[in-house]
Parts: sequence; structure tokens; C-alpha cells
Amino acid sequence: MPIATQSIREIVTAEPSAAAVLERFEINLCTQSDAELAQACAELQLSVDQVLEKLADAELRAHGAFAPNLESYSMTRLIQHIVRTHHQTVRQELPRFAELSQRIATKHGGKAPEFKDVARLLEALRAEMFAHLEKEEQVLFPYIVQLEEAVEVHASAPAACFRSVGQPISMMVQEHDVAQGIVNEIRGLTHGFQAPEWACSRNSAFHAGLAAFEIDLNHHVHLENDLLFPRAIEAEARLNARR
Repeated sequence: MPIATQSIREIVTAEPSAAAVLERFEINLCTQSDAELAQACAELQLSVDQVLEKLADAELRAHGAFAPNLESYSMTRLIQHIVRTHHQTVRQELPRFAELSQRIATKHGGKAPEFKDVARLLEALRAEMFAHLEKEEQVLFPYIVQLEEAVEVHASAPAACFRSVGQPISMMVQEHDVAQGIVNEIRGLTHGFQAPEWACSRNSAFHAGLAAFEIDLNHHVHLENDLLFPRAIEAEARLNARR
């Protein structure tokens, strides 16, 4: 957890989620990067205790107050977890990353020309992932919930706009591969998400945030590809076997 005597740079380097919190309080991550949090708050007439509380809350949300046994979850509950945790991360972080990368490319393009490609890739990832989430939340996930309900009441498989659940699942898995491929390209361009020596606190937090996002995306994909989707295919097969 951060403390009042830490510098802004130390806080955002240790915890990427802190960057968005500090910016909401209008603390400048670049010009105030070497200032202690207490000093930055005093200059802006902010309550350092309130800022610390929000930073602690963000850290808990980022890392989880506990690690649930997701394998014991029903498919419906697992979907709720995926949407509330991982889909929310995509929606919150990718627009912010896209904006920050464009800012870095504009300001530092002369010494970091690769950021033009980073900005382009992040915008492509944002568009790809946002469309992907809509397809899951509007089509695939509701069908999986209906599958689980049908299994529980010994009903027939629900009607759908596809022949089997394996068809949209195959598409989602391919799109997961595309998203992970884009993140891997960004990893290469940023030398493993390492901030350059000249980076300010905002820039350092951006790189650390990308590294954290990659970890979250990989876990997100694992939950769907390896846990949720095989169970959905099995549930549909059980229902079809009753015919």
C-alpha cells in the first residue's frame, strides 16, 4: 500500500492502477513525479488520507481481496465474474492506453518513433476487443446461461442463431488469439513493456499498466478457453443426447 512520503513516481511504478486515481485528483504525473504524495496533495489542497484511501481501494480491485475458486463456480456465475472483472478491465484500460500512447507518440515521436506503431496497435486492439465483448455479452454468454438452465430442469437445448455452441466459441477463441497477438507485438515494440530512461511517471505507469493488462488478458482468455467454453460444449452435448 502507498504511503504519504512516497514520491508520485514511486507510487505509480509500484502500482499501475494508481495512475488513473492520481489523475482523477488532477495530480500531474509528469511535473509532480518527484514530489512526495503529501506535498502534491498540499499544493492542490487535497486530503492526503482521502487520496491514500482511493489508492488502496484501486490496488485491492486490481489484485483482488481474495482469490476465488473459479473452478467451483457455475457457468452463470463464472460468466458474471468474467464480465465484472475482465471485461470491465478491457473497457476501462484500453481507451486510456490508446489515448496515452497517442500522446506519447505526438510528444516523443522524435526519440521514440516506435510509439506511432504502439498507438496504432492499441487502437486496433481497442476496436477488436470492444466488438468481441459485445458478441460474447449479447449472443454467446446468454446462450450458455440458457444451456445451464436447460440442463438443470431437464429441458431441450435452447434455440439459437447458430447450429451449435461450438461455432461461436471457435470464433471467440480465434479472436482471443488475435488480441494476444496484438499485445505480443506491443510487448516487442516496448522491449517487454520497459519504460525508457527518459520516461516521466505517466509514461512509466503506462508501460507498467500494459504489463498488468497482458497478465489480466491471459487470465481472461484462460477462464474462457479452458474453463467456460469446454463446459458449455459438454452441456450442449448432454442436452442433445437426450433427444
